[in-house]
Amino acid sequence: MSSLSKTLGVLDLFGPQQLQIDPDTIAARMGLSRATVYRYVKDLCEAGLLTRAGVGSYALGPRIIELDWMMRQYDPILTAGRELMHTLSDETGLAVFASVFYDGRIINTFITKPNDSYHFAFGRGQPLPLFRGAQSKVLVAHQKGRHLQKLFEERISKDPVNPCAAYSWSEFARVAKKIRKDGYCITHDELNLGLTGIAAPIIDLEDKAVVASLSAVGTTDSFKLLRQETVIDMVIATTRRIAANMQVQRTAILPEHSAETRRPATQQKP
Repeated sequence: MSSLSKTLGVLDLFGPQQLQIDPDTIAARMGLSRATVYRYVKDLCEAGLLTRAGVGSYALGPRIIELDWMMRQYDPILTAGRELMHTLSDETGLAVFASVFYDGRIINTFITKPNDSYHFAFGRGQPLPLFRGAQSKVLVAHQKGRHLQKLFEERISKDPVNPCAAYSWSEFARVAKKIRKDGYCITHDELNLGLTGIAAPIIDLEDKAVVASLSAVGTTDSFKLLRQETVIDMVIATTRRIAANMQVQRTAILPEHSAETRRPATQQKP
């Protein structure tokens, strides 16, 4: 692990139960000397990633808020899909989530709601349980072979509230395969009691990799007023339009090559 990775690893110590941290705690949890911890903390403070929070304690710094603002403005999934997600929410009356998988975590990067009546156990930026909830199941199911098995064996099978915890690897693999084959996932009451979610993957058109999931979430009663098959079709159609918009965005920012640039180096302009 590089020195940069170790420095940034300090940020992983923060969480809902650890909003402030002191150097002694960092040293104990990371197995570092006090001198090394102070060097890491100094670098993180200078970068704005940490800030002093009272005597001897540190909290996450303002640079993270700035980066969050930049992501909201320029994240390719959001710039390609924000309006489409608003439209899907307006047309269905459901809350719509964009979620991503990174570094073993699944987080919601965007949420739009038709009103303020919805209350979710996991909001924007808060890590979701693995393979619980439609958006999480879609993202986990599309992980590749050995990585999927590792997630199951090391984390999902050890989650006492996960319905799949008692499955064998082969049984779990079949469940994941069905989600991939169906192209969507439906769950009831898995993250929030009384709520149903339908999620589908957003697949990059170039490398065919799943870059995010899109989900529509609402009360089970509200789904009784909607044709489930229609919502599934709308969610899948929206993921495809987002993927198409991302492709257009990518093409638009590529540098334009003139005929002069494309001419072989040995060919001279007459």
